Order: sequence, then structure tokens, then C-alpha cells
Amino acid sequence: MFKSSREIRVQTWNQLKISYWSVLVATLIVIAVSTASMPLVFILVGPMLVGQSYYLLDVARNNSEGKNFELLIEGFKKSLVTSIVANILIGIFVFLWALLLIIPGIIKYYAYSMTHYIIADNPDIDFLDAIKESEKLMKGHKFRLFALQFSFIGWFLLGVLTFGVGLFFVYPYYQLAHANFYLDINPKKQVVLDLDFE
Repeated sequence: MFKSSREIRVQTWNQLKISYWSVLVATLIVIAVSTASMPLVFILVGPMLVGQSYYLLDVARNNSEGKNFELLIEGFKKSLVTSIVANILIGIFVFLWALLLIIPGIIKYYAYSMTHYIIADNPDIDFLDAIKESEKLMKGHKFRLFALQFSFIGWFLLGVLTFGVGLFFVYPYYQLAHANFYLDINPKKQVVLDLDFE
């Protein structure tokens, strides 16, 4: 039985009670690096998003305090080419589908949305296989992810009304909820990440 949006948010909220500041720092690092590297955006964003996925999955799976910031570079260490190519292909595919009509582009966005988590869980996977696995994993779950994202709209509006200050609170909450969503629909549901820092 899959969890509701509310159950995922409650689970995420409980995890953030011990890891909020760490998750905030980690997600801001990803935003800062991605934004500051605009000329290299296609090269750096993919590995950074995979690294963020490593990090968030560690927090979600292990209820950790989020101190393992070294996980943010795992995308560069273990799946650099796959991360780069997969991210570029996702952008191209979504754009091409959106040229047909907006709705197909949105559907494909949701279909590909778990790709970075899949690469984090399977660093040796081929980039096309990662995208296909995301499509397979998201069958029947696209609207559930949309509903989860939509359930944060009040938080985001509150963030805007506080001149953006509130966004610093909601963004880690939003991102960690995505990691918990991935674990909820992932049939393998591995308990611990297989990490090697040597």
C-alpha cells in the first residue's frame, strides 16, 4: 500500500526534526553550484542532482542527521558521464514532447523525474536505462507525485509572502519529500546505501 501525500509529508517532517539545518545547507549548495556555473550548466547540474539524490536518500533511509555532505559529490565520483548525459537527454526529451503540446511535455517530465535517484541507487546503470527505469517506476504514480508537489503550494505561497525567507524553510522539506516518494514507489526499498568513501 502506497503512502498518501500527507503521510509522506509527515514522515519527511519527522526526519527534518533532526536534520533540517544540514539538509538546508546541502540543498543550497546544489542550487548555488548549479546557478554559479551557468556556462557549464549542462555539465555540472546532472552530477549535482545525482549527488543531491545520494544525500537525500541517506537522510530518508537512515533517518540520519544529514552530516554526510561528501555524498553531494558522489555523482561526480561514481556516475559522471551517465549523470551528465541523462540530464541533457531529459531536457531534450521533455522539450521535444512539449513542442507537440504542453501536456505531453508535463507527462514526460513526471515520467523522467526519478532518473537521478535511480542513478544514485545504481551508479553503473546506462543513462538510457536509467531514464527507461524512471518511466517504468512512475507508471501509475505521476498524478501521485503531482498531488504531493501541489500539497506544498501553501508553503511556497507563504514563502513568497515572507519576501522569500520562508522558502529557505520549505525547499529542504520539498526536496526530502521527493526522496521519500521515490522510496515509497521503489519496490526494492533498500534500507541502507552502499557507499564507499575510499
